[in-house]
Amino acid sequence: MFGRCELLWSQNICAMRIRSKEQPASAGEIERIIEFGARSGERESRKRLLERLECSCYLAKGQPERALKARDRLLAQYQKDGLVLFLGAGVSLGSGIPSWNSLIEDVLQQVGIGDYDTVKRAFPSLLTQFELAGLRAGGQKAFAEILYDCLYEQPGFKHLKSLLKSIPRGREEQPKWSQWDDLRKELAKNETLRDVGDLLVLDDSEKRTLMRNPQIHAVLTVNADNLLELYCLAKTSGKHRLVTMVDRASVGDHPDATPVYHLHGTLDARDENFRRTDSPCVGDNLQEITDDLLPRLVFRESEYYETIAKPASFVNHTPQSYFQRLNVLFIGTSLDDLNIRRWLYSSFQERVEQRTKYLRELHWKFYKDAKSEAKLESVRHFWLRSKKEEAISCERAKWVDLVMSELGVQVVWCDDLCDMRRCIRELRENGRVPEFGRRAVPR
Repeated sequence: MFGRCELLWSQNICAMRIRSKEQPASAGEIERIIEFGARSGERESRKRLLERLECSCYLAKGQPERALKARDRLLAQYQKDGLVLFLGAGVSLGSGIPSWNSLIEDVLQQVGIGDYDTVKRAFPSLLTQFELAGLRAGGQKAFAEILYDCLYEQPGFKHLKSLLKSIPRGREEQPKWSQWDDLRKELAKNETLRDVGDLLVLDDSEKRTLMRNPQIHAVLTVNADNLLELYCLAKTSGKHRLVTMVDRASVGDHPDATPVYHLHGTLDARDENFRRTDSPCVGDNLQEITDDLLPRLVFRESEYYETIAKPASFVNHTPQSYFQRLNVLFIGTSLDDLNIRRWLYSSFQERVEQRTKYLRELHWKFYKDAKSEAKLESVRHFWLRSKKEEAISCERAKWVDLVMSELGVQVVWCDDLCDMRRCIRELRENGRVPEFGRRAVPR
């Protein structure tokens, strides 16, 4: 009786989960397949493994003999699942917006501290340097005004700023403004900003109109400027908002627009979110922006502790959630921010742990190298980097690849900045899937 019950119990266990009779591969075999592709005889002997590696975009769809390198893998992931873009200061530099180090140096000069080298020695952290500048500024609004001036009062930004300031405040008036094309051309001089914006807003040839790109789920950025949103608005001549700015917890996603999350807050290039009384008025009842109505910024150490350091805060939870669920492409960032690396590490480790359990169960717990495969399949984010601009040797590139793989990130090495922009254009030109998000379930 006991033997029969044991047999039934065993059969029920087998029926509960899918098990594979395929002999599990070794870590060395898997690395060889993703480097050179599968051998002809492995189509049958490694069928399930090849399906998993194809699903992870290491192998070409339907062609397991062809291994995909980083750039092709990025394109395949974009076609299959779409991407989230994470933008750093490098995207705005071409418009005359300063880098973080240049910005803090300018801000400190505005508050009366000219010796930046001394400040760096005393406070190596940028957060602490901004905290010092904020305390010297004497108030939140004064600090915000200094930040705005240092962002947008650069010599190369003057003509663009005069155009931005002339945009009508009222939405109903904006489609009538005659200078949208001039603004678009001026912003497009920053070729990186242009290529990112063109990836977000696509030409719908069938309807002869512009549309949001459904393959870009969201944009995350640490930049405080809103030039990307303004470029996308200029593309539609002010008629449609195909991207929406999300800079605080009270602003939600719009179903017909791609959200752009400003993790450090935003200072509108038209200065309307903190200097409304100094700008052309829409009506007579606009109120002065006081400290309690200022945009939520995260530049200072104290602001960091109030936002990013809180696990449940909007600024902390949003990127963590996207890193866990979707594939992210990093553009124009050094990726040295400890918070970004923490979000990547925690989501990667969680994914590896759960994937390892699944693979061990699939192979009846006899899969010795299950974790090795799980780690490879969990490398799902991408980082565009230029070898030439950063003077990176082949040996140093291998170090970077190794370290970033432990955060779930594959580096897409480009020859230079032009090649990086070419890579972004390749996504738009070669990776578009018209039926993306509308594909029927096969019967």
